[in-house]
Amino acid sequence: METEPTSDTPPVTSLDRALLVLETVATAGPEGLPLGEIAARTGINKGSVHRLLRGLAYREYVTRDGEDRNYVLGEALRRIVRTFGAGDNLPLLFRPLLLELSRRTEELVHLGVLDGRRVVYLDKIEPERSVRVWSRVGRRAHIATTALGRALVASAPPSDSLMTSYVEEADPDHEHPTLDRRFRDAVDAARTLGWAIENQENESGIACVGIALTSTTSQDVAISVTGPAERMTPERLAEIGALLRKLAGDLAPEEYTLAPATG
Repeated sequence: METEPTSDTPPVTSLDRALLVLETVATAGPEGLPLGEIAARTGINKGSVHRLLRGLAYREYVTRDGEDRNYVLGEALRRIVRTFGAGDNLPLLFRPLLLELSRRTEELVHLGVLDGRRVVYLDKIEPERSVRVWSRVGRRAHIATTALGRALVASAPPSDSLMTSYVEEADPDHEHPTLDRRFRDAVDAARTLGWAIENQENESGIACVGIALTSTTSQDVAISVTGPAERMTPERLAEIGALLRKLAGDLAPEEYTLAPATG
């Protein structure tokens, strides 16, 4: 009967050495390392290091770059990160952060990403106390009227044409003439504060505060905390916004970063 491998299981020597070489190349950053330096840092003889690097290079885990032809990380690792950071895995990656947010705020927490001009809800954590909010994973809501969408727009480079197109799609018949101004003001405020706010614009009686996290290797995400408007006072929205940023800095996956607040 096979036993489950653990961190105490003796490693396969060649695999362990290959991973040690890969980690050593990774710590060197974009400058990379020459063969001799990799051997010196790992304590593995040059001949063995060369063979291991050839195998890693064949699978595109390392490559030789620059005029000095140092070894640097290859495209294979980036592909793995992008694959794991794809939409299907984002709820798993962000679940510790969402759970802690719900525990600390006792409110409904959502995780979302952009899908065209809309935000799609990838995950949600229900609080123990009742919250009168209708939502479901897979639901799509418009960027212009959600804290999730506003936070994601605020984290991107400013674009007047995109802002206009967002509003025109949200209100094609121009039934809400103040939507454009509210949306632009909300995005400007999100850039200043570091979090976006929506108060009874997406659902009557409900207010929401959200942040965006960006990544160069995975899909950008937004996280929001939602509750009844009578509980979500301006002071509490600001308190939760600050908590969102703090917990995101502590618990978000390493490849994700918060856009700096300009205020």
